[in-house]
Order: sequence, then C-alpha cells, then structure tokens
Amino acid sequence: MTTPSGPEAYTGPLDTMFGTVEDEIRKIIDKFNAAVGHINDWKYVLGPALIWISDGIKKLRDALDKVVKLVHYAAEHHMPVVSLIVQSFNWQDHVQKDVSAMVNSVEAPADPNLAYWEGAAATEYRNRAKVQRDAVDAIGGQGGKADAISKWLMDIAQLNVEFMTGLVKIVADFLGALVAAAIEAATVVEIPAAVMDVSGAVGGIVTAGIARLGEIATRLMQTLDQIRNAKSLMNDPRLPAGQWPQAVNL
Repeated sequence: MTTPSGPEAYTGPLDTMFGTVEDEIRKIIDKFNAAVGHINDWKYVLGPALIWISDGIKKLRDALDKVVKLVHYAAEHHMPVVSLIVQSFNWQDHVQKDVSAMVNSVEAPADPNLAYWEGAAATEYRNRAKVQRDAVDAIGGQGGKADAISKWLMDIAQLNVEFMTGLVKIVADFLGALVAAAIEAATVVEIPAAVMDVSGAVGGIVTAGIARLGEIATRLMQTLDQIRNAKSLMNDPRLPAGQWPQAVNL
C-alpha cells in the first residue's frame, strides 16, 4: 500500500465529504418543508387520513432532527480533525525524519582532529555524545517516539474520517428516500402511503446509521484512551525524566 505523501491525501476527501453533507442536508430540509407544505395544501381534503399522515411526518421530523444534530457535531469538529491530520504528518515529516537524519551525525566529531583526542575530557565528550545519540535514536529511530505519536494521531484522524464517511451515507440515503417518495408532488390519494413508506424507510436508515457511527465512536474513544500510552512513551531511560539529555553542564 502506498503511503500518502502529505496530509492533503486525507484532508481533501474530508473537506469534500463535509461539503457534500452540508449541501445534501439543505436539500433534505427543503424537500421536507415542501412535503409539509403540500400536505397542508390538501389537509381539508385528506380528512381522517391526516392523523396517520401527521404521525408519519412527526417520525420524519424526529429522524431529520437527529441527522441535523450529527451534521452540526461534524461542523464543530471539522477543523480540529483537519488539524489533527496535519499534525500527524508534521510529527512524521518535521520530527521523525529530521531527528532520524541526525542519528548518524550526532556522534561524528565536527573536527577530524578530535578523533585523536585523548584523556578524561575526551572520554567525557564521547560518553555525552553517546547519550545524545541514544536520545536521538529514541525520538527519531525506527519505531521511535515520533513514529509512535504520529501513528497514534493518524489512527484518531482515520477514525474521524470513517465517522464522516458514515455520516455522508446516512445523509445520502435519507435524501434518496425523500426523492423517491416525492411527497411534494404526490396526489391526494398517494400522500398517505408515501408518507408512511418514507417515514419507515428513513427511520430505519437513521437508526442503523447511528448504530454504525456509535461503533466508530467507541473505537475512537478506545484510541483516545491510549493517550496514557502516548505519555508513557517519554518514560525512557534514554530521555531522563522525559527530557532531552544535556550535552553540557551550565
């Protein structure tokens, strides 16, 4: 599998999905309002059937309210998720890669003549250079801290994208059901059956969709709980007290 070259591989589709959800939820609201307006135009002709129609419309409205709340939730968290994806790549590109590039150079003497340096000062220098090399390796080495934190952030971001994908499907299926029912264009005879059918279909779509989103949210919370693991990453003897070892004493 090819690794994405940058955050836009994730943020681009996420922005597209968010825009799609915003557009389609407006279409849903417009079609719902058109359906209610059409029913009101014929309410005196519908007679007793209006009782069952009103019940179906209430179910539709309840389902729509649930979806609108989910869309608002997505809107509130859109930018933080985008930032999360960007930061994951920053850890990979500007911490892991930059620090790992230091692994082979941190112990190399700046002056070739230092290779002939001897005595207590030389021994102390080499000891401290090794400590610095170990710290660099701890952060930027294969499977090091930067790699682990980047992966943890990306796991969270990917679950958020998966959540958004599930929300797009709910909204698209909801709109599809309303379009197929075409209540706003139904005849007086067709209105009761159209409302009953679409309210049942939409209710199932939203219930099943929210259940799927709940599963994703549970996995997301389990991943977020791993922040304790992220903190424990700094408990490493190569990083005394979670700090970068000092090369000199001030």
